[in-house]
Amino acid sequence: MNLKPEHYRNVADWPKAGIQFKDIGPVLRNPELLAASTLQLVAAARELVDQVDFVVAPEARGFLFGPPLAIALGAGFIPARKPDKLPPTTASIAYELEYGQAQLHIHEHELDGATVLIHDDLLATGGTAAALAKLVSQVGAIPVAAVFLSEIPSLGGRSALGNLSCDSLVSFD
Repeated sequence: MNLKPEHYRNVADWPKAGIQFKDIGPVLRNPELLAASTLQLVAAARELVDQVDFVVAPEARGFLFGPPLAIALGAGFIPARKPDKLPPTTASIAYELEYGQAQLHIHEHELDGATVLIHDDLLATGGTAAALAKLVSQVGAIPVAAVFLSEIPSLGGRSALGNLSCDSLVSFD
């Protein structure tokens, strides 16, 4: 079973007018699709990188597939959290989303010299993934690739990632 756009639920005008939210809930509720998506995500990551030290993923949906992806790759998992969710000291970055601003934090000294795979459920404008790549670089890590469950190519997210190798399982265009 391959992940397809029709496995998602489209929610118009969420979280604000003009945004077409891609709800991953139907994927998560289907055990076969959940398992298949996880395996496909691991395969996509292995096509991009031989080995990484850590998978870094943002709160909250990046936490769904990030840990299983890390386990399958023999890597650790680093959560990128929203403000005031991690004890001090943290490094942080503010960035723009399609529908506003956001901020992510990671512990300052967990990644020094590490290679990192960035993961999130959706690549849209690339704001979150690009912010994560910049943030892990700021703390001395090396972002080597990014892998996503889904992507909206018309929003140009890959260009925001520069030369960072990336892949996704589903395209919404």
